[in-house]
Amino acid sequence: MLLIDERRGRAAADRLGIKITGLLGLLVEAKQKNLITAVQPLMDALIATSEFRVSSALYNHILSMVNET
Repeated sequence: MLLIDERRGRAAADRLGIKITGLLGLLVEAKQKNLITAVQPLMDALIATSEFRVSSALYNHILSMVNET
């Protein structure tokens, strides 16, 4: 698995057949494996403290996936 959000790197990994995931996918997986207790506070911190951007639709979808709605 390759953790990457950079567009060109993701495209290259995809061409090579490497499973890719972004940061939000990693947070979802961590919650599902009980490695973290909640995704929302981490997403909120990323949005507040960095240039991390996520649409409201994706934000809500992620919370729905991890039963935090």
